[in-house]
Amino acid sequence: MRRSHPPTASWKDSRTVSWQADQSHDITVNARTRSQSIAAIKRTHWGIKLESGSSTATGDTASTKRTRWLFPLLRVLFVFVVALLAWLVAANWNKWIGNARFQVTQDAFVAGDVTPLSAKVSGYVATVAVGDYQAVHKGDLIVEIEPSDYRAQLAFAEANLASARASLANLAHQRDVQRALVRQAEATIAAANADLIRSSLELTRQRRLLDTRIASTEQLVEQADATEKRANAQLELSKAELDQQNALLAGLDGQERLLAAQVKASEAQVGLAENNLRYTRVLAPAEGLVGQRQVRPGQFVNVGTQVIAIVPMPNLWVTANYKETQLTNIRMGQLAKVTVDAFPGVVLTGHVDSWSPGTGSIFALLPPDNATGNFTKVVQRVPVKIVLDANPALGELVRPGMSVQATIDTRSATEPRLSSAKASPQP
Repeated sequence: MRRSHPPTASWKDSRTVSWQADQSHDITVNARTRSQSIAAIKRTHWGIKLESGSSTATGDTASTKRTRWLFPLLRVLFVFVVALLAWLVAANWNKWIGNARFQVTQDAFVAGDVTPLSAKVSGYVATVAVGDYQAVHKGDLIVEIEPSDYRAQLAFAEANLASARASLANLAHQRDVQRALVRQAEATIAAANADLIRSSLELTRQRRLLDTRIASTEQLVEQADATEKRANAQLELSKAELDQQNALLAGLDGQERLLAAQVKASEAQVGLAENNLRYTRVLAPAEGLVGQRQVRPGQFVNVGTQVIAIVPMPNLWVTANYKETQLTNIRMGQLAKVTVDAFPGVVLTGHVDSWSPGTGSIFALLPPDNATGNFTKVVQRVPVKIVLDANPALGELVRPGMSVQATIDTRSATEPRLSSAKASPQP
């Protein structure tokens, strides 16, 4: 009986090689079939008619030729459409932005009347009556400067005023005496005038008697003539005395005006001293919150030295810097909403009160000068003032300088738009 031998190694290798060859052939056939299927699908997608048998190669060639010019055409068309859309957006961007109902800006902040308090007189600080960020009422003491020197100045000014008033009163008495002397001189003139008249009459009578040789003699005529001359001289002396007394009275009148001016000057000095004494007490001008103290007790301050700042509460508003392209439909009186960055849940309401007469760059320290060689157009911003409605959150939460977001409803306008307003005829 013939014994069967097990397969040798060469037989196993030949079977392995044959199996690998079959697998490679199957993979090649499958890949070729898949490629043909994909090509057929592409030709069908682009609208190319498929043919069977020998026309397959011809269809592939025609499809390739059409694809060569179709793809570049699509690229050019795509670029044209994109460029057209970009041009339309760029040309109408400002119009779209300006005609939007709600105009929003993040470039906004809370503003208020921050009032710096300064010393009106110089001296050493005696008392600082408030702490940092403390609430104060109108008339509360903030800082007091040592008042002793200013009390002494007030006393000195009051003494000068009293002296000037006493001098004026004494001068008034002198004027009364001088008026009496003037009246006395006038009476003396009247008496001298009467004596002159009597002497003249006596002289005339004696001369008449001498001419008629009745009773008079030449000696009596000479005596009457001397008496007349003496009366005339006395009259002239009385007139000179009256002129002197009138001159003295006029001098007293001028001196009275001088002393009256001195009294007014002394009164002004007293008022100035009183003001300086009152200025030693720096008081709160309004109700609000004070800032950080800038002076301490014992510190010397000069006139104009800032001692502290006070923020009146809740007199706050919002300054929103809108782009000039956003002002197309913004008008005074339009409603506005404000959200505070520090308090996202707080929404404040208000209305447009006014806006700046120029852009922010116009009021800068160095205004722009575009009359140079190169020019780059930059959208400017215009500050718009939004007055906030009464809200308890203003005094409790909001502080000047906080960043906010402002939104204006342009459909709540109370004034005519620029586009619809008609120009009034010039007179």
